[in-house]
Amino acid sequence: MILVEREIRTAPAEVWAVMSELDRWAELLPTVSGVERLGDPGPIAVGARFRVAQPGLATAVYKVTDWRPGEGFTWVASSGGVRTEAVHEARADGEGRTRLALGITWSGPGAWVARVLFSGKARRYMAQEAEAFAALAEGR
Repeated sequence: MILVEREIRTAPAEVWAVMSELDRWAELLPTVSGVERLGDPGPIAVGARFRVAQPGLATAVYKVTDWRPGEGFTWVASSGGVRTEAVHEARADGEGRTRLALGITWSGPGAWVARVLFSGKARRYMAQEAEAFAALAEGR
């Protein structure tokens, strides 16, 4: 797993308020160029699907597999023999602080190719996302 962590100087609820706005990620994050909600437009829950476009990467359809309001979520995409699992966690880290953890894991027959080709970009993108979430949450 590639893991990027960052301390954010605000409560987890503020981080979650930004991180959970998946429909707005193209506006909020420099690493996302498009997000389209697929299917039910109701509240986000396990099973919700999103088409996500990122610069320099193939567009992927992610399905939410874990949704814990106020804490975190996981979503999964599969394509070309590679399963991508991305974890997003906002945990209390002392009074008025949050430990943001963003992680990505590739599995399946083509996982080794994804690791070779995309590990560096994934780490850079997650670091940029952590910085953006921090700036947005701390500015609320």
